[in-house]
Amino acid sequence: MNSVNGAASACASFDITASGFAGSYGAAKACVEASLPENIREDIWKRLHAWAEKTLSEYATSESTPGVHKLLWEIGERGYGFSVNVRDIPVKQEAVEICEALGLNIYELESADFKVEINNYPYPDGQSRIGEIIPGKDKLIINGEDVSFMNRPGTD
Repeated sequence: MNSVNGAASACASFDITASGFAGSYGAAKACVEASLPENIREDIWKRLHAWAEKTLSEYATSESTPGVHKLLWEIGERGYGFSVNVRDIPVKQEAVEICEALGLNIYELESADFKVEINNYPYPDGQSRIGEIIPGKDKLIINGEDVSFMNRPGTD
């Protein structure tokens, strides 16, 4: 590791990988605790509520983890710069819909059975690439053609 410019050097290539689904646990908890939001049809909310109850049941014995935003920030705190494509972070559609209805940020919500790791190819089973380690200490978030610097968790 190059201690001057962060983790990446010209001879090493490391990626950020994820397994599981970001924010599903937190979205499911929020859904079960919330009443019908004004901005969503009752039949859709009932479907999302059923999904949330099923998800909480599936995660009953799972260890919860912080939101993906905090997990990525921790990678940066260890001295790594990175570039992550938000669209590559695995999320469940139902969790996204719940977050939209309740005004939550899925990337800030806790997860269960979700990991973010630094790996090189070939990745461990169940891991998919969401970004890469880059020279320096910048924490870049890519969303389509937009590139921004990551804020501290909880400061959207």
